[in-house]
Amino acid sequence: MLLVYLVPVANTLFGAFIGYAGPDAGRFVGLGNFQKIESTIAPTVLRTLVWTFGSVVPAIVLGLALASLFQHQFLLKKLVMSLCLLPYAIPLIIVASCWMFMYNQDFGLINVFLRKVGLVKESIQFLSFKSAMGSVIVVRAWRAMPFAFVNYYAAMSTIPGEQYEAADVDGASGLQKFRYITLPNLRSITSMTLIILTVWTFLVFDIIYGMTGGGPIDVTNIISIQIYRELTNMRDFGTAAAWSLTAMIVLALISVLYWRLFPLGDTREKA
Repeated sequence: MLLVYLVPVANTLFGAFIGYAGPDAGRFVGLGNFQKIESTIAPTVLRTLVWTFGSVVPAIVLGLALASLFQHQFLLKKLVMSLCLLPYAIPLIIVASCWMFMYNQDFGLINVFLRKVGLVKESIQFLSFKSAMGSVIVVRAWRAMPFAFVNYYAAMSTIPGEQYEAADVDGASGLQKFRYITLPNLRSITSMTLIILTVWTFLVFDIIYGMTGGGPIDVTNIISIQIYRELTNMRDFGTAAAWSLTAMIVLALISVLYWRLFPLGDTREKA
């Protein structure tokens, strides 16, 4: 724990207040690194939050819907379940490459299909300035959905059947059983899934770098892309560490909010 977590975090914290470029190299600069990135912190953090919650919320909702569906028996259930888990087995950079081909304006599968069925006359530029963020969010939600699905499916399988039987005796509808029995029993797993997917998505680099590189005109430039730019283009570890510290602070605040909204603990007795 000391080597894997504490040392890298301490190194990042230390580096955020040390100069690594120009005359201040190797010197303590206080908030100097943050002053260099001050003008870009707010818009970059906002874009990162849009990217994060725009991806995580649909992934959670779709995962919950699929988990509810798979609680019932139907033909080829195992095959369909395997197909739903397939996106999670594909490396992120491969996901980015595949979706870039699908989004292609000329021969992409999506545009070809839309033209064939007559829904559009001209191809949609999915990775243009207006559409790029929404397009990469769709890709991330598609990739993250299986994780939420597996968590919810496992959690639903452990809910005592007696609770549903008692609800049937009381004449509860399917929606009422889902609201008053299923959801309360899923509070803990929802909290865990939200936190994990939020941290992963907040720091995802491969999808955006592989599809847009942070463009066009920085419309998809999130914190992880900015850290990469500071390290490779600017070659300034100090500002990169400042961005990393900013990311840790934002993630810590989000995690505290999640804990308050979805506290861990066994909710079955309450349900």
